[in-house]
Amino acid sequence: MTDPIDPIVGIQHLRAAGLCSRGARIWCQRFELNYMRFVREGYPASVIESKGDALGNRVASMARREVGRSNG
Repeated sequence: MTDPIDPIVGIQHLRAAGLCSRGARIWCQRFELNYMRFVREGYPASVIESKGDALGNRVASMARREVGRSNG
């Protein structure tokens, strides 16, 4: 079950935001996130938000909305 307080942001969120695999890999590298972990497991929204990046905040928000819809 996904934690509604700190949902998991996955590669699908980056793709929905318009990044291709290469762009997602570069984005992960820029913010010192392990790309393969991101693909396999994702990261908690709080970790993504802690990077202070506009794209990261947008994809974390997407994950939060998804959890809100599934719990609503």
